[in-house]
Amino acid sequence: MASERIESVTLTPIPSSYQKELGKNAYIDNIGSQRLEWVVRARSTSGAEGISIANRLMREGTVEKTLAFLKDALLGREVDDLLGIYDGVVTGAGPGMDRWYRHNGWLSILAFDLVGKVRGISAIDLFGGKKHDSVPAYDTTLYFQDFLNPAKGAQQVGDEAAQAVADGWRALKLKLGRGGRWMLPEAGMRRDIEVVHSVRESVGPDVKIYVDANFGYDNHLDLLDRLIKEVTPTDIFWFEEMITHDVDGYKAMRESLARHGSSALLTCGEVDRNPISEVFQDLIEDGLIDGYQPDIVGHGYLGWMELERQLKGTGVRTIPHNFGNGTFGSYASIVWGAASETYVSLEDERNIRHFLTPLPAFTDGAYALPTGPGLGVDIDESGYAPHAKHENRIEV
Repeated sequence: MASERIESVTLTPIPSSYQKELGKNAYIDNIGSQRLEWVVRARSTSGAEGISIANRLMREGTVEKTLAFLKDALLGREVDDLLGIYDGVVTGAGPGMDRWYRHNGWLSILAFDLVGKVRGISAIDLFGGKKHDSVPAYDTTLYFQDFLNPAKGAQQVGDEAAQAVADGWRALKLKLGRGGRWMLPEAGMRRDIEVVHSVRESVGPDVKIYVDANFGYDNHLDLLDRLIKEVTPTDIFWFEEMITHDVDGYKAMRESLARHGSSALLTCGEVDRNPISEVFQDLIEDGLIDGYQPDIVGHGYLGWMELERQLKGTGVRTIPHNFGNGTFGSYASIVWGAASETYVSLEDERNIRHFLTPLPAFTDGAYALPTGPGLGVDIDESGYAPHAKHENRIEV
């Protein structure tokens, strides 16, 4: 690879919109219809450009501090130095780069994108090649939609689920845990059950249903046991974060699944900011979880490479969290999903794309693999243009 260096970096806030208004989850008020992506573009000498989002850094940061970070991490750096590569496959961080990726995994995704584009190869090949020919995805937009339309109640969720299936989705995730904050615990459990049954009746038997309570059943294992009993006939594929990660609690859930004849997976980990932290190590070693879910963009590609090395032989599947990553997150997840042996499904927010080139084809609930270099995505300059006036730029 000819030596190139990074000559400019930009940070631009760009709103991304959902297909509809999203309601509450167990503890957070209405998500709404729009969120913000802090888009980072790093351009090299030849004009190649790596893309990522700095949402996690900007959550508690400022534009000034983020630009200072990007200047030190990227500006003027040789592209060769971003990643350690042996025989065409990434082995880890490049010289001096580990400190920059350690708590900002999103930066390693930009590195894969830029290195791939400079070399003219897919980021999938930088991982060692594809393990799958397509990447299944699930609609993650079925929040407490019943609260947005009280007159229809649970049927509102069922109707939106049916529309998702009509749009091509073959897997859906339902938010449960209404008794965590917004209803009395038992009434919330009954509504959760009603929603699950409404969705199953609306979508038929062949669509996968995942459920996620965002810890809404904490301190209510008795109600959780009743929920599991009542929804087991609907064939739930996984139960996610029904309670806060705890060995005794997960043992109780395993017993509930066995007692009621459920083959559903137990998944958690999206809140693990220092993977794999001790409590999750215990859950994995004791065989109490089947899927692990730190964020794909927040933890980044190098972080997930290390996670898969640690998970090897445990039987725990790769199910990266992706909500809140906007338009960019799906591109990042597709590449990782293609290269990961244990990947299950992409969490898709179904954002309306407008500043990135189109996603790969979506057929029968799965995305085709990207064909271009890097992540296989570029900035759509016409869609980006309205936001360019808010661009913050640093240059060599």
